[in-house]
Amino acid sequence: MKSTMALGLFLITIVALLAGGGACGGGEKEPSSPLPEQNLPPVFEGLDSAAAIDGAYLLSWTAASDDTTPSDRITYHVFASADPSITSFDLASPLLTVTGTTSAGISDLPPGGRFYFIVRACDAQGACEQNAVRQTERTFGLKTAPNFRDLGGYVNAEGKQIQWNRVFRSGELSDLDDRELAIVNGFRFGRIMDLREPAEIARDGADRTYSGNEAIYDLLGFNVGDPYLLAAPVDPANPLSQLLWDVRQVDYPNWYVNVLESNRDGIRRAFERFADPLQYPILFHCTQGKDRAGVVSALLLMLLDVPEDEILEDYMLTCRLTAGDIEKKLDLIASILPSLSAAPQGITAEDWRPMLSCHEEAMSNMLAHVRLEYGGIEGFLESIGVTIAQQEAIRDVLLSE
Repeated sequence: MKSTMALGLFLITIVALLAGGGACGGGEKEPSSPLPEQNLPPVFEGLDSAAAIDGAYLLSWTAASDDTTPSDRITYHVFASADPSITSFDLASPLLTVTGTTSAGISDLPPGGRFYFIVRACDAQGACEQNAVRQTERTFGLKTAPNFRDLGGYVNAEGKQIQWNRVFRSGELSDLDDRELAIVNGFRFGRIMDLREPAEIARDGADRTYSGNEAIYDLLGFNVGDPYLLAAPVDPANPLSQLLWDVRQVDYPNWYVNVLESNRDGIRRAFERFADPLQYPILFHCTQGKDRAGVVSALLLMLLDVPEDEILEDYMLTCRLTAGDIEKKLDLIASILPSLSAAPQGITAEDWRPMLSCHEEAMSNMLAHVRLEYGGIEGFLESIGVTIAQQEAIRDVLLSE
């Protein structure tokens, strides 16, 4: 995604209403009068990309096609709202209307807000396409927390959408600047779950959001899962002690199976929170927002019946968002390793790259493990103490028609 977020996340919702039929007139119809042919709405795939640049929004899409109206005469109505619910949009008053083009610029929305958009493609007779809800951006452009993002917007196998502004995932939040802190606190989270272990919090610092929000915090202390890493020595007083690990011994293909099975109690506690409507909005995070947060995200999306390819795409998004941070960390490791005489023989900074990278195979293996060993997500959650009633409560609070 090439768009950048100058004003925080804006979400793009593509919805249209089918044109209603006219009222029936009175009297008998002439037997010889043919029935009018039904006018089909345009075929519209929706928004391709969007960007917030210097206070303006740029939306773009692929041209709609229609059986009677040429593409250069198809009209696009753009609507905006600060609330993602469909009822919040005034569909009688478009913010902007354009004809025969595949982009629209919007520059007169209030600064500092988060906006949602609806685009309708209509033919010359007024028939408008009905589209599924979609989104092209879910991130907020936080420089110190690039993986902070909304899990809303995914559409499940039944066509139901995960609601926006309900569940968020992230990496650590200890380095937020004041502007970013205001953005995160602006969501007024009802529950924040820090999945890091106490030693990690001591090493990297508490979230900046923790101060003043202690009552809504859960420190769940997920471990890193991998057997080698769990047995590796750690000196809490020496942050460099982790660089003495031989990360070449990590079982990457089974990493998330191990995270799953070694954090059953923490996962239960997280899903108990998800089942309580009074806890929302909810934010959960670990250090990078990739492994432990990735497993929790995948399980939640699995419960909501999001297709597996979308679950894997959401997981892989982490490493696209944090690519710059990964390279900075590798450069730092490369600069430090030569000074560590106790470092494993022959190890290089590149040997650390898999530790910081995303492993689609590992996440796919975890999803398969849940299906094969437990008969599916419902069976796994029941095995750790999350009841069927709680699972239904999660679906009820997060899914919309």
